[in-house]
Amino acid sequence: MTLAELIAHRRILICVGSGGVGKTTTAAALGVAAARLGRRTVVLTVDPAQRLKDALGIGTLDGRPRRVPLGRGHHLDAMVLDVKRTFDELVRGLATHPEQAARVLENRLYQNLSSTLAGTAEYMAIESVQRLVDDGRHELLVVDTPPARHAVDFLDAPRRLLALLDSRAFGILKDPTSILPAAGSRIAQLVLGGVLRGLERFTGVTLVREIGEFVGAIEALTAALRARVAETQALLRSDATSLLLVTAPEPRLTTETSALVTALAEVELRLDGVIVNRALPRAEFGPDVVAPPLSVALGTPLERRVRRTFEDLQRLAARERATLAPLLAIARAPIVAEVPLLAAPPAALDELVALGRHLTSPAGATGTEPLRGHGLG
Repeated sequence: MTLAELIAHRRILICVGSGGVGKTTTAAALGVAAARLGRRTVVLTVDPAQRLKDALGIGTLDGRPRRVPLGRGHHLDAMVLDVKRTFDELVRGLATHPEQAARVLENRLYQNLSSTLAGTAEYMAIESVQRLVDDGRHELLVVDTPPARHAVDFLDAPRRLLALLDSRAFGILKDPTSILPAAGSRIAQLVLGGVLRGLERFTGVTLVREIGEFVGAIEALTAALRARVAETQALLRSDATSLLLVTAPEPRLTTETSALVTALAEVELRLDGVIVNRALPRAEFGPDVVAPPLSVALGTPLERRVRRTFEDLQRLAARERATLAPLLAIARAPIVAEVPLLAAPPAALDELVALGRHLTSPAGATGTEPLRGHGLG
């Protein structure tokens, strides 16, 4: 399936890849292209650069969808992940009544951990995707993930959270005395409880009790949370979602990306396409391409230098293909677009429009579509 077809038929496009390959810019350009093709689109990014916000023409980029000024008839919103706000909204949505939500939201441990606990950001990013789907205002979501291994944590967050909810560790947090054996547990529980209370009085820290209260409050929501997480996990693995690998033909990046692809396969997530940035177009510098005729006479010495330059570019293109070959073999997905290395990343909305047009054109998949202005750095 071509990139244009993925944009036309998918509900969610998720861009994954190493840091420094132009992934965030690619996600933004895909969002622009989708909106210009008539789909109501939103781009969710985890850590946008200031230049990207400027390029989109948005004064403020936060946890709410903000409209990108693409002109009448084109609907594109952009937003950035807000971990704390998303977690709060999730708790309110799962609670059966306001008092139940308040019990969690007002817990001091929840307030401290809801934006700092390891794994929270990854799951809240996925929850943001689910909420945007449920909202129904957008036909397509384009998601920019964290770099490399963190992207696996991001995409595998629902499964890991389900495992945590079902684990014995969750019960131990609520009641530390549950680690004691059944035999003689009555006396042992009294002793352990007394020790814990003594530590709290001695240190002035009520952490043990607060953990129990926090887990107890969360436990009231676990049934609803488990169903919610399972729904999100199914969505990520459905035909409505496609993963696009963004990479560049550089040895360091392809090595990191190969590890990412292997990790994705281990959690049973497939790739539907590869976007190669900063690449010499195959259609222009492939091994079977004949040097184009010169439009003007340059004189023999200069013509020879021009020919040698073209041959050097062909050799460089061959080296790029060799660098990408092991990664593509592991990914088992086609190259759906190639973007050449140009002067600088897009700095204005019209440059994102040009990049999006290049990505979705049939010629863009083979690298023959002209791309003027700025490109990915």
